[in-house]
Amino acid sequence: MNPRNYSTAAGVNVVSAGWHVTVPSWSRAVVIHDGKVIAEREPGRYRRRSRSEWHLVDQRPALLTIPPQEVLTSDGVQVRLSVTATLTVVNPTVWVTASQSPTEIIYSHLQVALRDRVATIDLAELSTTRATILDGVEAELAPTYANIGVAVTAIAVKDITLPQEVRAVLAQVALTKQRGLAELERARGEAASLRSLANTAKLLAENPALLQLRTLQAATEGAQIIIHRGEGENR
Repeated sequence: MNPRNYSTAAGVNVVSAGWHVTVPSWSRAVVIHDGKVIAEREPGRYRRRSRSEWHLVDQRPALLTIPPQEVLTSDGVQVRLSVTATLTVVNPTVWVTASQSPTEIIYSHLQVALRDRVATIDLAELSTTRATILDGVEAELAPTYANIGVAVTAIAVKDITLPQEVRAVLAQVALTKQRGLAELERARGEAASLRSLANTAKLLAENPALLQLRTLQAATEGAQIIIHRGEGENR
C-alpha cells in the first residue's frame, strides 16, 4: 500500500496519492482539498487533484462490540456486561469531520446508558430483563449519534458475567431447587402407591371372593400357594 494512503476513523480509508481514485459501490468519498471539504462523491472512478485527500467511507452496516465493563446493580452486586450494536454511517461528511474519534463517542454513550439502566434494577431482575434492558436506547441516543453522522441500531446486551461468589450461591440455589423437585416427585410416587394399596385393601374387604380369585390366578401362574385351614378341620 502506498504510504500516503491510510485509515482514520472506523470504516474510512484515506487516499492521498495517485492520479485516480475508485469509490466502491458500498462507499462514499469525502473530498478534502487544502484542508477544506469540497465535495462528496458517489461510487465510481475519478481523477484526483493534487493536494487533495479522498476519504472513502464504508456505509455497510458494521457490528460494534463494547468491551465488558463492571456495573453495579441497585442491590449493590457488581456484574460485568458487554454490549453489541450495529452502526451505519448515514452522513459521510459529518462522520469524517465532526470528530477525531467518532467510535469513542459511540462507546462512551453506550457505556453510560448501560450503567444508568443497570443501576435501576436488582440482580434478579437483571437476569429476567436481559433481552429488554436496553430497549429504547437507540431512540434516546439518535440525536447524539446524528451529530457524528451515524445511526446506531440493534443495541443489545451480549454477555453477563457474575462474581464467582454470586455464581456459587446461584448454583447452590439451583441445586437445592432440583433436589426439592426430586423429593417432591418421590413423595408423590409414594403417596400414589399408598393410595393404590389402600384402595386394593378396601376392595378386598368389601369383596372377599376377589381374594380367592386372585389366589387361583396366582396358582395358574406357577406360584406356590399354602392354604391354612382353621382349627378343628380335617387336615
